[in-house]
Amino acid sequence: MSADVSSEDANFRLHFWSPADPNLYDVTFRVLKDGQVIDAIESYFGMRDISRKGNKVFLNNQELYQRLILDQGYIKDGGLTLTPEELENDLILIKKMGFNGARKHQKIEDARYMYLCDVLGLVMWAEMPSFFEFSHKSIENVNHELHGLIAKHYNHPSVIVYTLMNESWGINEVYKDKRQQAFINSLYWMTKALDSTRLIVGNDGWEQTTTDILTVHDYNSDPETLAKSYENMAEAADGCPSLTSLRHTYAKDYQYAGEPFMISEFGGVAFDTGSMKTKSSWGYGDRLNGKEAVLEKIGALTQALINMDGICGYCYTQLSDVEQEVNGLLDHNHNPKFDPEVLREIFAGGSKRGFLFI
Repeated sequence: MSADVSSEDANFRLHFWSPADPNLYDVTFRVLKDGQVIDAIESYFGMRDISRKGNKVFLNNQELYQRLILDQGYIKDGGLTLTPEELENDLILIKKMGFNGARKHQKIEDARYMYLCDVLGLVMWAEMPSFFEFSHKSIENVNHELHGLIAKHYNHPSVIVYTLMNESWGINEVYKDKRQQAFINSLYWMTKALDSTRLIVGNDGWEQTTTDILTVHDYNSDPETLAKSYENMAEAADGCPSLTSLRHTYAKDYQYAGEPFMISEFGGVAFDTGSMKTKSSWGYGDRLNGKEAVLEKIGALTQALINMDGICGYCYTQLSDVEQEVNGLLDHNHNPKFDPEVLREIFAGGSKRGFLFI
């Protein structure tokens, strides 16, 4: 079945989907019998292209600088289950705070989340949850679940990246273990076979093998030394730039080949509002006193990344507090800790990298 979606508009006669203009086409499917409609269902689709060219990511052939936030999808009273209203409120706040996308972390989310990303205009990274230990059984399980992950996300234009593994969890020896490296590569090529319309991150954070984007996790809380770690991008891409992980960017016998380079976790500055009683709370870096000091630190770290030449974006940790981890921009109840407009100025305003897809 095919449909003609051309129009008289000059923009290639198509309405493309993007965060700046999340155009969607409505479609109605009808079942006819003897010329009469006996059943009907409504749906939608979006037209968009995601690609990489050199060290940049392009959406509809325009450079996309990604300003993402890490979203673990927890809620105080619901655990990993949010209501439709809670999902929508989170995504509206993500846009208000100046981000143009979300990295859903270690969770396959409710389909309504992707629907809302489609409608509101947020790009999304979909991620496979990690397993505990590398084994024949874990290989079998991941290969089975991967098909379901792709089937669930395939028809959502907002989904632009699949993340297969995170921080070598479950593949602890991937740096030198050829079997574990082969496993990541097999997932990469299987995903390409099942869905060639997205980019793929093999092992997010460090020790990459085959990947479309080189991603680094760096929780250095000092803006000056953070910036210094990436002054020479060629050395950083093939080295151990993160002073907090001290991990190689690539596994042994793999090296940088000019992929887009992204800091896919940083920040994590703690600010405890006391919205959940815990014996101890934590974040990354030294604990700061007062809201203004926290905002100043978040701003300085973000600007250090924005000023880096050669990276295609960042992902801030994180959207909301999770149990004792109080480095969210929202508290445990998903209420804002800070003025969203102040955060928008930090993440999207007044910088050379705030130019695209606000």
